[in-house]
Amino acid sequence: MTRYVEAFSWTDSVELWLETYITERPVLHVCAGKSTWGHTTVDLYEDADIQGDWCEIPVEDDSYAAVFADPPWNSGYKEKSALFIREALRIAPVAYLMSPWLYGGKRAELTRLWVRQMPGIHTPILIARYLRPADQLRFAA
Repeated sequence: MTRYVEAFSWTDSVELWLETYITERPVLHVCAGKSTWGHTTVDLYEDADIQGDWCEIPVEDDSYAAVFADPPWNSGYKEKSALFIREALRIAPVAYLMSPWLYGGKRAELTRLWVRQMPGIHTPILIARYLRPADQLRFAA
């Protein structure tokens, strides 16, 4: 099914934007790299609170309010992004993905979309907010 969603741009630093617009707490930050934003960080290569793969995160079901990921933006990560969305919605009822592509599927409802507009011609960078479908909720909010 094709959908059209409203989007807008932001101009501040990414971490300031995240702190302002991601209101769920606590947040698990996956593919965190050197960032310390979030209550717990996960990264496979950098020093993080949890050293691990973003598609097999060693945390319990429903242990966070939201999961945010900013993976590498090359096309090799498209398939892994779909795996991440499923994994994130196991861990939290809300998942955020910052990338140049969107996930579409029954396992995740796209509820918000932001577009990063930068000077010049470039591939749009999106932050998409996904919600676990109501029939898959494990607990009441």
